[in-house]
Amino acid sequence: MGSTAVQRMREHIKKNEGVIDRPYRDNKGLLTAGSGFKVDTEDAFAALPFQVKDAKTGQWRDANEDEKRAEFKRVQSLSETQLKEDKNAFRIPEERINAKVETEIADRIGKIKNEVGAENWDRLSDGQKTAILDVHYANGSLKDFTNLKQAIKDGDAEAIGKNVDFHSGGARNWERIERNRAKAQGISREEAHRQVEEDKQNGVFGLEHLRPQPRPESEGQNGNQAPTPPTTPGNGEPPQPAPEPPLVSAIPPQPQPEAQQQPGPEMGQNAPEPPADPKVASMVEMASTPIDNPGQSALLKPVEKLTQPEMMDMIHSAQEDYRGWRSGDPLKAHTYEKVQDWHVAIYGDQPQGSDGGKPIEPTPIRPIPDRPSPHTTPQGEDLWQATARIGQKVADAAGSDGPADAVTGLQRGLNMLSQANPLPQRSPVYAPYTKLGPVDEDGQYGPQTDFALKHAAARLGPDRVDEAFALGRFNTFARNAQKSGNPEGLEDKTHAIFAPLFRDPADGKASKVEGGALQETLNGFGQDLKVDNWIGPKTTEAFGKVLKEQDADDLTRAFGRGLGML
Repeated sequence: MGSTAVQRMREHIKKNEGVIDRPYRDNKGLLTAGSGFKVDTEDAFAALPFQVKDAKTGQWRDANEDEKRAEFKRVQSLSETQLKEDKNAFRIPEERINAKVETEIADRIGKIKNEVGAENWDRLSDGQKTAILDVHYANGSLKDFTNLKQAIKDGDAEAIGKNVDFHSGGARNWERIERNRAKAQGISREEAHRQVEEDKQNGVFGLEHLRPQPRPESEGQNGNQAPTPPTTPGNGEPPQPAPEPPLVSAIPPQPQPEAQQQPGPEMGQNAPEPPADPKVASMVEMASTPIDNPGQSALLKPVEKLTQPEMMDMIHSAQEDYRGWRSGDPLKAHTYEKVQDWHVAIYGDQPQGSDGGKPIEPTPIRPIPDRPSPHTTPQGEDLWQATARIGQKVADAAGSDGPADAVTGLQRGLNMLSQANPLPQRSPVYAPYTKLGPVDEDGQYGPQTDFALKHAAARLGPDRVDEAFALGRFNTFARNAQKSGNPEGLEDKTHAIFAPLFRDPADGKASKVEGGALQETLNGFGQDLKVDNWIGPKTTEAFGKVLKEQDADDLTRAFGRGLGML
């Protein structure tokens, strides 16, 4: 299994378990740390890579074994409330939490293979493996999951998707159930949420659902139950303080049309052939996959379309997702600002009234949505379909530009697009939006670039992102030409990048408007070119001259404005 698949599994488990870098008590009262790491014995506590703040230097350093054993005895005596308020607790750095989760993944995959057979495990999709692994991670084994194990052995995808729910002994973690269903079935979180709400209405999660049922003798029949909590617990699940979302009216099942299916590799034979380069393949898959973090996912919708639980998801995200080195992330402030926007959209921005000195509960000025809406672009297209298409375009460009330059072009384009299209004005009740930070232009397609791509497509539309990517690719060419002093290849590169945006590339008679826009841009920097849409030797020479005097980024932005893209 590739490292990218393991990283996706790791992030899925971390979302489901939560990440708390200090000791806490899980929903069974057991001492836990990190992402569900049980440390309820002194040896288990001492085995983890805790750090302690040095009393002399004030810097974090690795704790030695004696210090960890003493710390265990101290925190073991603390109540849950005292633990939460404890400012002297040891911590585990995030990179070590990641390494520990990945070690757990490797160990548990081996155990699952022993339970269901290696050949049965290997034929599962990455999404099915991720959901099954999460069940094992939270429960310590699959021993009570008879139906799930049989579904794996049968290769029954439908039954697998229905049997990755489980009950941890306390209140159900509905978000975890939805995430697991989405992974196992290759569907969006919205569709998984609809399924769960319908199953609630139909009593699927009643008490009888929690008791393991014997598998019928006839072939192909699978119960639809979640098992009882295991008597030997696995990794503890952190407390889930958020209340269960309110029930909504049952929605009749609606098959997802083919055009709405996610194009990622979890769609089986309908998926496109993945690129040969594993990094490019990972990028295409990530671009096509819905944002799994519910709070960040909510940021990609207009606030007036958000349900109250989705608004609460944003609050939880702002409170939980930006700790340690991420505490100053401007996205944290922006998330709180979107929560404020939701209240303005739903309740208005008039001062709160009072009656005899007591505040009057505000009345909504518009109905609060009672069910999640799908993610769409401003043009009404499915957002994940749009970002999948953009991801494929970046992959196609990687064939000529190279993967690193193609991704860097996307990152530079997104930064230029963001600079040219700042967030809009807000209600005067609140301060202006916090400016979002730029995407790191490092040529690596990771979560930051992925969110920026999806945020731009959701806010401005996929066509604007396509244009930004084209400008970013052109900017990479211009920077390289400026560095080397060699502008050769300008004609071919410019037309290859921009032709698909303006015309059918096979139409040799269509006007090459990008050529004329480039000539006008160069004339704006003191050149004297005839604007004939032909990038010949004179235009190439003028391009080289401008790059000797002007910054390649300034030239690119001027070109983008000339094309009407910025």
